[in-house]
Amino acid sequence: MQNNTFSGLIIGQSLITLDRVASTNDYFKDNLSKFKPQDEGSAILAVEQFAGKGQRGNIWTSEPGKNITTSILLYPHFLAIDQQFSLSCAISLGIFNWIKTKTDQKAHIKWPNDIYVNDEKIAGILIENSIKGYQIATSIIGIGINVNQINFENSNHITSLRSITGVNEPYVIADLAHELYVFLDVEYKRLQNGDHEKQLIAYNQHLFRKDEWRKYKIHEEERIGKIIEVHANGLLQIEIENELKEFSLQEIRYIL
Repeated sequence: MQNNTFSGLIIGQSLITLDRVASTNDYFKDNLSKFKPQDEGSAILAVEQFAGKGQRGNIWTSEPGKNITTSILLYPHFLAIDQQFSLSCAISLGIFNWIKTKTDQKAHIKWPNDIYVNDEKIAGILIENSIKGYQIATSIIGIGINVNQINFENSNHITSLRSITGVNEPYVIADLAHELYVFLDVEYKRLQNGDHEKQLIAYNQHLFRKDEWRKYKIHEEERIGKIIEVHANGLLQIEIENELKEFSLQEIRYIL
């Protein structure tokens, strides 16, 4: 385990690097359950994460030492319960903006919080919030970004930074992680300053499959629809048969 401190940041100001851990999110939750004090913005960066979690209970698999597998602890007390998606929006923008500094290829934010390049997934986010009263008490932000891994067994529509750029030398994960924290820090501070609406506009500008007629599985039935936008409450608005409908994550799946 290695500890580092970076001044001027909220996110990534305190970084712990672990050689091996089941889940970086669970590492934070375990510490909080034991009442171990953690500064806001503290981050865990794992060399190997062997039981990472994704959306809908999926497992995030990653070859040891090749990718960014990190979790960040935040205390966004300024957000009410019904503003939870604003945090997801800010984090997604931070990752998206960082990835755009690495490639000029087409990148999008796939609702609710994946990042795609050339119709392939490069990053995923899992946010786990705890609530106190009417506010968010703690948020644990789990982020997985494919960096140096080239082969992905039994997985379609997945890519990595090295696959996209074609560089010969592997990227230095610690350096990229620090860059990422800076971009996330910018968006988190914007969120603190009340830029929710502008961030949502930017999120929708980069939305995966926006204004395209595509197939989706809705309540286990295949339908054709066109994504219009994501609302502040996090619901996805789709046009289906000349009617606008809104869906939560549990109600709809992309057909890739």
